[in-house]
Amino acid sequence: HFGNGIPSSDFGNNGDSYIDLVHTKRDNEMLRKENAKLREENIGLQGILQQNARLTKMVGFKQQRPIYQLAPARVIAADMSPYFRVLRLRIETEGQNIEPEMPVVSADGVVGRIERVDGKYCDVMLSVDIRSKIDIMTQLNRSRGILSGTGDENKYEARIAYLLRRDEVEEGELVVTSGRAGTFPKELPVGRIVSIDNKSFGLYQEVTVEPIVDFSRLEEVYIITGIAEDSRKR
Repeated sequence: HFGNGIPSSDFGNNGDSYIDLVHTKRDNEMLRKENAKLREENIGLQGILQQNARLTKMVGFKQQRPIYQLAPARVIAADMSPYFRVLRLRIETEGQNIEPEMPVVSADGVVGRIERVDGKYCDVMLSVDIRSKIDIMTQLNRSRGILSGTGDENKYEARIAYLLRRDEVEEGELVVTSGRAGTFPKELPVGRIVSIDNKSFGLYQEVTVEPIVDFSRLEEVYIITGIAEDSRKR
């Protein structure tokens, strides 16, 4: 026995428990750090895989449309509203002659058009901006109209103007560029019809379109700087 009356065997047992507790705490801390590192590496790997998937889609878009002259650009900013209507791009290659009104596209379809150019930076007016006007047609029945934003600040939405009541359209139908009016080449996806109001009076029906591009996730885009002359005549 020690002088304090505690049996030496009890002290040994308590000492072992204390040492085990220290070891357990140390091991838990090491595991926590290792798990944190693995989570960080996993997030980084997911980011790389997602970026590779996006770039693969962009390369595929370019390969499928060799007639286009394309300038790659990266999205670097947007205005402050949750449903922004203007993007800022940084042009990725030197010597590109970027001008206002040039079309901007992603691998999914139409983004908008160049509004302003400032050196290697430019601003893009999205297809859902109320100021935007895009000559479109429905993919199934080739019905033509003009697409522009609805002006609703709480959603990405557009409306087709001048679509005749006799033109047959369907919800879910794809809307594409017509190739007319000189800005966008033909057959680029713009959006899908989400609602149709075929009034019993007037010349036109009201058709609402959801954009094909997810603007909130855009990172890489192409600016179409030119197109083969023979393709414009198709």
